Amino acid sequence: MQSKDLYLFLFTLLRLFSAHVKHVHTIKTKGLFLHETSKIIKAIQKQGRVVLYYSNGWMLSAFVPLAMNLLICVFALTFVQLKTERDGQLFEVIHSILDHSDCPGIVLSISDAQTQNEISLLNLLTGNNRKPITLSSDGRNEIVCNDAVVSCYSNANELSSIYRHLGHHFHLNKVIAMTNSTGQADQLLLDVKNERIFVLLEQPASDDSIELLRWSVSDNRILRYENVSVFDTRQHLNLKFSDQHLRMATLHHPPAVVVRTDESGTALEGIEPSIVKLLAEKLNFTFTYVMARADEMWGEMVKNKTTGQILRFTGIRGMLVRREVDLAFGDLYVMPSWLPHISFSQIYKTDYDCFVVPGPKPLANWMALIAPFSANTWLATCASLLLVTVALFLAGKLNQRKSFIASFIFALGQLLWIQQPRFPDGRASVCRLFLIWCWLFAATILSTVYRSGLISFLTRPFAQQPIDTIQQLVESPLHKMMFSDFYKTVLLNSSDPHRRQLGHQLTTTNNISHMMALLETGQWAVDSSLDSLNYLMMTPSGSAHYLHVMKERLFPTRSSFGLQKDSPLKARIDLVLQRLTEAGLIDYHRSMKPSGRHPQSASKPTLVRFSLINLEGAFYLLGIGILVSIMAFLIECILPRFTASD
Repeated sequence: MQSKDLYLFLFTLLRLFSAHVKHVHTIKTKGLFLHETSKIIKAIQKQGRVVLYYSNGWMLSAFVPLAMNLLICVFALTFVQLKTERDGQLFEVIHSILDHSDCPGIVLSISDAQTQNEISLLNLLTGNNRKPITLSSDGRNEIVCNDAVVSCYSNANELSSIYRHLGHHFHLNKVIAMTNSTGQADQLLLDVKNERIFVLLEQPASDDSIELLRWSVSDNRILRYENVSVFDTRQHLNLKFSDQHLRMATLHHPPAVVVRTDESGTALEGIEPSIVKLLAEKLNFTFTYVMARADEMWGEMVKNKTTGQILRFTGIRGMLVRREVDLAFGDLYVMPSWLPHISFSQIYKTDYDCFVVPGPKPLANWMALIAPFSANTWLATCASLLLVTVALFLAGKLNQRKSFIASFIFALGQLLWIQQPRFPDGRASVCRLFLIWCWLFAATILSTVYRSGLISFLTRPFAQQPIDTIQQLVESPLHKMMFSDFYKTVLLNSSDPHRRQLGHQLTTTNNISHMMALLETGQWAVDSSLDSLNYLMMTPSGSAHYLHVMKERLFPTRSSFGLQKDSPLKARIDLVLQRLTEAGLIDYHRSMKPSGRHPQSASKPTLVRFSLINLEGAFYLLGIGILVSIMAFLIECILPRFTASD
């Protein structure tokens, strides 16, 4: 017998029995059937008068004998027992849905009035569940994973707003919504399209069966399950997309995405198109590409400069915000500022942002003569030569006329390993001998080190010191440019003074092709990802051979696929990406060239013949020496004639 039939039978029996009793008063205020009542408010026996109240407005009062009191008690106990069984069945469905969840807690959303159904549900969840229960009315935020149970009978029209409110304050996993409104249940599932939302639909005018509604990403529709007693989510999960067609936004950004256009059409190669093909094969979907505009690329938030209000979204991120595409890729960074507008898949690659600068220009061959020593070493050597000359002069005079010059020539000759006349003579003091031997030892070391360095600089090309640190970049006269204002803001707010100064020097652009073209001028430093810069350095043509990647990195970056906000595709794509990452397939594709071949090992350096160009500095020095000697000879020849005439 159905519960509603039992209620009607007991109520009819009660009415027939009370008809033989005097002073029977029946008052109907509202409602029609007793089985519509959700609970008995109270049964009071006072001075032989029984007053029975129902929540639907029925009130029956009469003076009845003891037999009628017993009948009322039987009716009440029967109703409570059936109500308890119904609550138990509802709890079993909820428990089976949340059984395999890894979240440590449950969030319960009930109305402020807390009806008897909601109180019973709270008692069942508290008494039969080991996880802590949090009421959504507490007003706190939780960043940990939580399942949610929403009771929405009296305010069914607010079901969607309640779900959004919970999503704003809690990190939700599975959500169970209980309502009696089919329209609101369908609207919630169609708006969110999340497979982790389960709606338990109860119709008061029907039997006690529970109908479960959920969204299916594979079928792209709402699935209904009737007479549910236990629901195992693992048995109803289908990872396939059933040949759904997805639109994907992308852009040309080697080596992540390489767009090649020829007579046959446009083809995409690179790391991420290979991953997309694996995703399509695993999840059973088809796709078409939508290319981003060259002047928008990844996209920005265009804001009002006065109010800061967002006016529009551009690029492939903007396509996701406007729901024009289902997925976007192209070395897409995970940025916190975009999290309120789009969703990101699991991170599949970590990289670094750094600057590429013009490579150090080769120095003139004549500079090989001074390259072995730094400027400070040359200054120290010259100062030592002058100091030794003065010391020898003060220690004793060689002759009456040229004692200082002779001391200088002797000290310089020892430094250059030039054979000297007998100096000093046999009457030299111990002080001068000790000074001479010390200088000879130092000159031997300096000349040997210089000779070895000179050989290395003469036999191989050498260039200027490259720019490898942010401090060197800031101090250089190069113009600096990067894509997007986001990282410029990060640099301006940095605690490092050099990074803040770099932020003030930066120029931003939305056209990465123009940014890369500026590198050929040799006057710009450009920021990009390390993978892209390494690919650029491997390019056999262009000005890549004259570029240099800085050793100091700006930021670590995380790349993923972009999806629409709260996209139902995210769970499946994350699962497949995780499997591909753990299997090493993504690293395998990153190690390959777009043509599908592994990069070849560096070829052995070729031998270059030693030419006169390498000795350019030596010939310049020889010419300067001959010129100085000729001038000294002429002075020696001319000067005595002027002195003799005087």
